[in-house]
This record gives sequence, structure tokens and C-alpha cells, in this order.
Amino acid sequence: MTRKRRKTTERRRHQRFKVQEDAFAMVTPLSAKRGEILDVSKGGLALHYVPGKEKTKISIEIDLFLHIFSRDINFCLLRLPIRTISDVQTEDEVSDEGKRRRSVEFGALSQGQEDQLKYFIDNYTIKLEACRI
Repeated sequence: MTRKRRKTTERRRHQRFKVQEDAFAMVTPLSAKRGEILDVSKGGLALHYVPGKEKTKISIEIDLFLHIFSRDINFCLLRLPIRTISDVQTEDEVSDEGKRRRSVEFGALSQGQEDQLKYFIDNYTIKLEACRI
């Protein structure tokens, strides 16, 4: 059976950037596990993570925060308010067995957080052509 793909409308508002340096993020209070940042924009980011015992269904009553770190810990950005947009099992990659992809949208950031996020994007990423978040 052939499955038809629906044409989707582009919803991205901000340019997306691939993280070039090793960087990771943690979502709290759900988990203290770190996830590999796949891409980031001014509006949010996507990450791969291996699920543990944390709940996969997220209550809207829980305030979620994201913490971003460079592997060498020369950069850290703490307590970014977020909202999970999607959280799905990755497919068809043997090396990604058991991994999930979580996409999050940033909430209202302080000026300091916006400045630090801009610094992270300027110094730890490369531009992805024709991609918008």
C-alpha cells in the first residue's frame, strides 16, 4: 500500500542553524539526561535523546526549562522556558535505536537570555540553507 504524503505549509518563522560544536541540552524537571542538539533558531530547537523513566506525556501544568551547554562547558545558558512541540521516536537508523527527537519552542526570554542565545547561534552553529523555524 502506497501512502500519500500531504503537502505541508511551511510554519517556520526563524532561520534554523545546525550546531557545529559539540553541544547538549537538558530539559528539566522531566529529566537530568542530556540530549544532542540537532538544530537551533531564535524560536526553539530540536534534540535527540535516549528516554529513561521520565514521562513521555507532558502535563501542561509543568513548567519546563531547557539548559544549553557546550561540551567544554565554556558556554552555558540556563532556564530557558520551553513548550514541547513534538516528541517522536526516530526511525530507520540502527545507530539511533531507542532515540527520540524532541522539538521545543522557547517561551518569553529575558533580554539576557536572548543575548546569550544569539551568542550561541553566532558562535556554535552553521547556517542551514533554506530552513526556517
